[in-house]
Amino acid sequence: MGQLFKILKVPAWLLLWASLAAQSANAQSARYPPTDQPWDGTSYRALVQRVEDNGLALPTLSDAATKSVFERMVNIDNIPLHMGLNRDLSVTIRFQRLDSSLPAVHKLVVLYWNEIKKGKLYAAELAKLMVYESKISAALLDLSDRYLATLKDDKRYQIHVAYLDQVKTSARLLYAGLVQGMTDTRLHSSADIQKLITAAVEGLPSYHAVLTDQDIQDLTQKLTEHINVTTDQPHKVALNELRDLLKNRRIRT
Repeated sequence: MGQLFKILKVPAWLLLWASLAAQSANAQSARYPPTDQPWDGTSYRALVQRVEDNGLALPTLSDAATKSVFERMVNIDNIPLHMGLNRDLSVTIRFQRLDSSLPAVHKLVVLYWNEIKKGKLYAAELAKLMVYESKISAALLDLSDRYLATLKDDKRYQIHVAYLDQVKTSARLLYAGLVQGMTDTRLHSSADIQKLITAAVEGLPSYHAVLTDQDIQDLTQKLTEHINVTTDQPHKVALNELRDLLKNRRIRT
């Protein structure tokens, strides 16, 4: 009873301050990463955590309050791509910047896809994020062998080899996802399909080395099936080019 009396004697302003402080902390944890500066891997991981744990809504282009957040999220000037493509930096730094962001970016792709399955209209965001993810993955693949070469004297060399094998497997699945997306006319608009095709063509030189013969066979069959039914002539032309590049393991000249 005496303890309760002591609690009741706590000044009202102190209780109010504590309440406001708690609300402020919760609001801070539920905010989007800032849009006025380039994001790094920490920014992407923070967004994933706040969406999953704090109920923060995924940013969308249709919401004026979050449009700038989504645009920042897929900005090529963000630190992972900006540094990953900078040939003046060491291979190790470039690789690590890309590698630190890719899992979180992929998690965001999954989160958008899950919301689409619930009926949310996030197809445009999904397409743009898939294109962005493919650019990070392509840059990472371009560095992987050179990065591994810097680790040849590391006692954990075989662990690094196994990890990079996982990176390459993930890249194969990612590329298959691009092809699947560009054939899904019920989900994606014509403009977004063209973005996916362009990303697949431009990124193909980076993916050629990791795509297996079975991958090529499956992807070309998928493209052939869609080419045979699509009535969109620009898409048909673009898809034919991609199929030819895949089938013959060529790059656009």
